[in-house]
Amino acid sequence: MAHSLNVSSLVSKQLVQSVHAKGNFINTVNKSYSKDFTQKQYVPGQTVTINIAPQATITSGRVGVPQDMQYRSTSATLGQYNGIFELTSIQKGYDIDDWRKFGDTIAGRLIREIEKTGMEFARDNVAQSVGDPGTQPGSLRTWSEARAKITKALGPMRSPHAAADPLAMVALTDALKGAKNPGDEISNQYLRGRMTRAAGLNFYESANIARHTAGSTSNTTPLTVGASSTAATTLSIDGLSAATATVKKGQRFTIGVLGTSTAVLAVDPETKQSLSYLREFVVTADATGSSSAITALAISPTIYGPTSGSLQNVSQLPPNDAEIVFDTISGAVRDCNLVYDTDAFTLVSVPLPAADGDVHTFSDFEGIQFRIGMGAWDAINGRQYMRVDAVWAWAMLQQDHACIVYGA
Repeated sequence: MAHSLNVSSLVSKQLVQSVHAKGNFINTVNKSYSKDFTQKQYVPGQTVTINIAPQATITSGRVGVPQDMQYRSTSATLGQYNGIFELTSIQKGYDIDDWRKFGDTIAGRLIREIEKTGMEFARDNVAQSVGDPGTQPGSLRTWSEARAKITKALGPMRSPHAAADPLAMVALTDALKGAKNPGDEISNQYLRGRMTRAAGLNFYESANIARHTAGSTSNTTPLTVGASSTAATTLSIDGLSAATATVKKGQRFTIGVLGTSTAVLAVDPETKQSLSYLREFVVTADATGSSSAITALAISPTIYGPTSGSLQNVSQLPPNDAEIVFDTISGAVRDCNLVYDTDAFTLVSVPLPAADGDVHTFSDFEGIQFRIGMGAWDAINGRQYMRVDAVWAWAMLQQDHACIVYGA
């Protein structure tokens, strides 16, 4: 006999706010690794290693000569979401098809929860950025600059995606008023109040855009302490405004000053020739100064100097006493809208094994595996419990194939 399913409580406030749709960010990321892990019974908290395809260095001239093909990898720690839903019923029996359909619906909505962690992961790992903090990015030129940065870094030419905060979407569609001869597509976008495609980007609106709060570091001039070595993942700095100054995760910065010997420039991904702008980095873990210094500031991407062959990503290793310039004023809070190519991220999704004592089924949504379980009927309280689980990990494979567009 069919069950009468009534949701009386939900454990996630974010879920309540986002029960109307699946996450677009999830649906566009590269999930090519997910099936490699689905059969291996991984558990939350476990770290997996994901290989990154090698890149050849090509010398200048008429003939391209591949240089050393160096392999590298990145690690990702599996996270878990557990959704427990309290179900009331007027009957003791239930039909398994009915509660599975209900579980499938809830699992689809939980995708938005996973998208939220993905946006936060992007905020904390994407080094490139455009726009001025504190202003709403309504200019299509700003978004186009983000796409151009990805293309400049040999990003695949297949229309990168643009995830916009709802207020940013309002500003973007309002900017269409100035477009000459907009045609049917742009006119319809303006009438709907939602951008779909413009400036070579596939736009979509997401309520899960991450926000970032800057630390109290940019009211002085921090400097590097000692020269860095190649393959460095940390940086030593001093000269902070106070002994307790904090550099926040997600903070972006450059090293050195253009036109001087301290400049750490970006390089062409193929020829490794120095470009005309400074390399950007991002802080990947909060750090608080001690005696106005931080001895191991965790950063991304890894610094690869001129001796690193195909992995080289800077014109020179950061020298001693090079100026650190953070990208925002102290304490600023802003939306981190995202422009990215699908090759930039990988989502690893792992199904959990069935637990004893419960009835379990497994469902798949866009490559993401969910375990749906129904507990025993509680005859005393007249209720049952449904549990929806998902295990996943985000990995940043190509830092240069994504760019943050600052918001208010």
